[in-house]
Amino acid sequence: MKKSFSIFLLCATASIAHAQSPIKAGTVALGGSINYSHSSDEVNSNTGYRNGSYSSSYSNNILSLSPEASYFVADNISIGLSLNYSIQEISFSSSPNFGGTSYRDATSFRIGPFVRYYKMLTDQFGFTGTLGAGYEHDKQPGQTNNSVALKSNGFYAALTPGFIFLPIPKLGIGASVGGLGYTRLNVEPETSTTNGSYTQTNSTFGASFGLAQLTFSGTYFFGR
Repeated sequence: MKKSFSIFLLCATASIAHAQSPIKAGTVALGGSINYSHSSDEVNSNTGYRNGSYSSSYSNNILSLSPEASYFVADNISIGLSLNYSIQEISFSSSPNFGGTSYRDATSFRIGPFVRYYKMLTDQFGFTGTLGAGYEHDKQPGQTNNSVALKSNGFYAALTPGFIFLPIPKLGIGASVGGLGYTRLNVEPETSTTNGSYTQTNSTFGASFGLAQLTFSGTYFFGR
């Protein structure tokens, strides 16, 4: 009985040691993600608007591209550079119609370094933690045809936990559901106005987790 238990313990230890095979130093990783989201809302009312009917339609579309490259400076630890570009299109229309359908496009650009740690539980599955920071530039159109478009410049920092699955040794599929984030942006008009110029500083910090923040990514490991 003791001999059988010893053999079982030895096999289990060997299995765990094999399961925790690291991603070796010197590996190069290229990857990124493409994400799209859409939301819409429609309102219809037969009464309550000047004794008549009223309806409105709203839609929000967001497309985000996020390429990245990294190098493993130690087992399971990589440093790299990431970019993110996203565009948001908002449309609104109503009946009775006041000026037709309105469209607003907002854009956001980020670039910065990151550090990522991999905790592999098996050869195919593990957890990741990514700490990144860098420069951010945004453009926000005016809320109405007569309002001023705004631009923002500043920096961001983010801590993002995630998961990774490797169906084959060189290919990883990642997923995350949000994280901790901080931004500090200086906001000013995109063009000069007759009322003079101004600058506003906005700082935000918070945690955001949930399916609404679900992001998938793909990574190819060279030299693994």
